[in-house]
Amino acid sequence: MIKNLVNLISYPKILINLLTGVSIGLILGLTACEDKKPANPSVTPVDTSHQQVSDNTVRVGVLTIDSVDSVKQRYQPLLNYLSGVINRPFSLVPVTQESQFIEVAQGNLHFTTNNPLAAVQIRRLYDTEFLLTHSRPQVGTKFGGLIIVRTDSNIYKLKDLRGKKAACVAFQTAAAGCTFQIYHLLQNGIDPFLDFSSFVENKSQDKIVQEVVNGKIDVGFIRTGQLEKMLNQGLLENLEQLRILESGNDKFFYTHTTDLYPEWPIAAVKGTDPQLVAAVTDTLLNIPANHPALAAAKIEKFLPAEDYGSLDKLIETLRLKSWNAK
Repeated sequence: MIKNLVNLISYPKILINLLTGVSIGLILGLTACEDKKPANPSVTPVDTSHQQVSDNTVRVGVLTIDSVDSVKQRYQPLLNYLSGVINRPFSLVPVTQESQFIEVAQGNLHFTTNNPLAAVQIRRLYDTEFLLTHSRPQVGTKFGGLIIVRTDSNIYKLKDLRGKKAACVAFQTAAAGCTFQIYHLLQNGIDPFLDFSSFVENKSQDKIVQEVVNGKIDVGFIRTGQLEKMLNQGLLENLEQLRILESGNDKFFYTHTTDLYPEWPIAAVKGTDPQLVAAVTDTLLNIPANHPALAAAKIEKFLPAEDYGSLDKLIETLRLKSWNAK
């Protein structure tokens, strides 16, 4: 089923390459993908083993989710801690979904931390080494995606999603805000790009939830913990306003629709001094519990890197940026 469905995945440039002249490509172009940027179906890995940052500063790339200021507030205390223990300056380099690939390819970073979807693709392309995984309060090293509808909706099962209006954060780069759900639906015989009446991107998970509540869209894709965060911030009256479709039957702290995947990793860029890699790994594994730097980063502790193989399969199935790099 998945093998057949993958040929329908709606990344315009890929569809043009794979299905030239076939009407499906036209259908997708007229429906779900009107505002979507084309994917890069093939990326040539760059050998960075000979490239090194010239000065003594350790440069750590951190993916920007909300803003540069937010990234600095969350991660600068952690880099200050590393600098104090290792006795070497650490510099925080905020990176975007696009620039993180360039920074690694050009050898401008020693370490990275980013969402696992991007991290795995960078590893596939540039042979980075996963060292540690973030373990967050209450949920540990896992997270997943939700598919939400209004409680009074007539949508009860995944099969009821056909013909509905939906939104997610970003088709190709948002892990639990989109791609986990797309993959989950494909595994269940539903292609959101073909089967939804409309499927659009909305960069704000807050707005996605609010649009579901207000009836502007039927379906929203969000990550675990998003509803509870909005409730705590007063952005959501109560959780009874929404229903999570076909939630997983497990003991995970948050209700979720998709499988669970490993949290953000910390990776060493190829060519980074092995002694520095060992020092950073050891320091973060042994950072004191309840240290303020952990609290600032919303991390409980660091654990040895999880197995990220499930993301490789997702990337290859959805034909994302590095789908053919291995």
